[in-house]
Amino acid sequence: MGKNGESDYQNYLLSKVAGKDYVYKGETRKPALAEILQPGFDQGGVLAKQRPGLFTYTFKTALPSNFAKSVTHVVGGEMTRGTRRYAANPLSEFVPAGGKVQVRRNLAETASCNSCHDPMRAHRGTAREIGYCALCHTAQLTDPETGENLDLKYFLHKLHRGKHLPSVEAGKPYFTVGLNQRVADFSTIVSPQSVTSETIYKDYRNCTSCHANPKVASWKTLPSSVGCVSCHDDVDLRSGKKHGPGPSAEDACVNCHRPEGPEFGPSVVGAHTFPGDSIQLPGMVFDILKIEGGKPGSNPVVTFSLKDKKGEPVNAAQMNNLSLVLAWPTVDYQTEIIEDVRKAAPQGNGVHEYKFRYTIPAEATGSGAVAIQGYRVFAVKRPNGTIVEKGQRNAGMNVVKYFSITDREAAPRRKAVKTENCNVCHVKLQPHGEQRNNTEFCVMCHNANHTDADKRKTAKGPMPAENVHFKRLIHRIHTGRNLGESNIIYGGPAVKPVPVSFGEIRFPGDRRNCAKCHEKGANELPLPDGVIATQMPQLDGTTKPMTPIVSACVGCHTKEPAKAHMEAQIAGVGRESCVVCHGAGREFSVEKMHRR
Repeated sequence: MGKNGESDYQNYLLSKVAGKDYVYKGETRKPALAEILQPGFDQGGVLAKQRPGLFTYTFKTALPSNFAKSVTHVVGGEMTRGTRRYAANPLSEFVPAGGKVQVRRNLAETASCNSCHDPMRAHRGTAREIGYCALCHTAQLTDPETGENLDLKYFLHKLHRGKHLPSVEAGKPYFTVGLNQRVADFSTIVSPQSVTSETIYKDYRNCTSCHANPKVASWKTLPSSVGCVSCHDDVDLRSGKKHGPGPSAEDACVNCHRPEGPEFGPSVVGAHTFPGDSIQLPGMVFDILKIEGGKPGSNPVVTFSLKDKKGEPVNAAQMNNLSLVLAWPTVDYQTEIIEDVRKAAPQGNGVHEYKFRYTIPAEATGSGAVAIQGYRVFAVKRPNGTIVEKGQRNAGMNVVKYFSITDREAAPRRKAVKTENCNVCHVKLQPHGEQRNNTEFCVMCHNANHTDADKRKTAKGPMPAENVHFKRLIHRIHTGRNLGESNIIYGGPAVKPVPVSFGEIRFPGDRRNCAKCHEKGANELPLPDGVIATQMPQLDGTTKPMTPIVSACVGCHTKEPAKAHMEAQIAGVGRESCVVCHGAGREFSVEKMHRR
């Protein structure tokens, strides 16, 4: 494998590949190209064993006589065993003329890929290192069936934007054809970054999710026109279509697009600023200072503070949205109450006091929680004063505080997951319009009794409603297209709810890795005492309880005979015996059964 120049690999191993007919969505199509030269790997060389564990390989393919001996070259390979259970992609860089390697191509690192892909396993598990992928995915690689170029920087940008590529949104699917004429359709791929209810998985501006190594800056110092038009595939640099300055020469991007500059300006970093991270926003800092009167039969009084990130006080009346949420009991939430507190009594210096209209029932026991959510709306502008986002929500981080109802001391809700784990993939978890960003808060409303029934009725959607208990909802969402059944939740604004389909989600990781989301041991059995059943709506308007363990497990294990097995274990008695076999330390414990 050769490296010609400083930025792009040139693969020496080229072979002729003929384009063939293929089938896309039931339609037989002709290839775009009759024949091409594709980069690949050497075959037919001599493998010799030197000693146990040490081998040499002599390439069958000879280097061209005029190859550039003074530039960096890379040799890479793939080795697998155990039906690809184990795989390695060793890489070796060298300069044929001698001397130290001065130039390396490491714009992205495998560790960045694996933060979501967990781990990356391309080409049936044989390709697991991004540096190895780059050896064949050069500018020389084209798919003869579709005519799509598969240069790594073009291909990866394009497939990760997937569903929201301008070309796909305009009606042209993005797919390629691979081994055995298998079609890989990337038109349904969505990014897990910056999740909000309005722009579900639609923000792609966080370049450092992939370009995470702070020592490697060429992605912004040497912007490539190929990389740019891969995401912005409705831009034509030659004609100037949708390119403000007009026609531009290939790879002349650096002349205007400097590495860094004002946000929303033409610099690489500035142009990719997410409005919710704008330095123009004053920030919002919430705190709950005191909860009084949380006993049975009383109305809790909450003292809270509102300030911006500089510590300046904010009046509740200035907020576009501000609510306190009360939920109980913390052993497993059953009830949530949301009250608008923009008219809370100011106490000075951003401190406010609010008395709930809701009265804690006389029969309530245990502990409860109070949390705060809200935002102010601002216009975010470009350096020239034009508006980027007219109604950008400047939301605060949800703060959750606990209080005693009948407990001697307030008992917090158990932590099964934590927001930091979500943000490994999501970067900035912020569903429901950016104002909800803390899983400790999410579980307060997404409790065992919570369904989308009211929103379905408003939208005149099909019944029965869907239960959105957090453990059921999240397992089902991340199972996505592997669920084997429809998964539509009615969400959005209360006055005009809309159906949101999670059935197309393509989870990039290995769902057996429970620790990817869960706190250590939180996924193990038995569950804590007091955990309640998930109430499942039925067609006749009643609800049917789904036992606590099954409620979580059936979120992923939707196929037979798994469902039949779960149903059999509770048949007749209505109690779960799962812990007998699947409890911690047992023969079929959750940890063992999900071991990768």
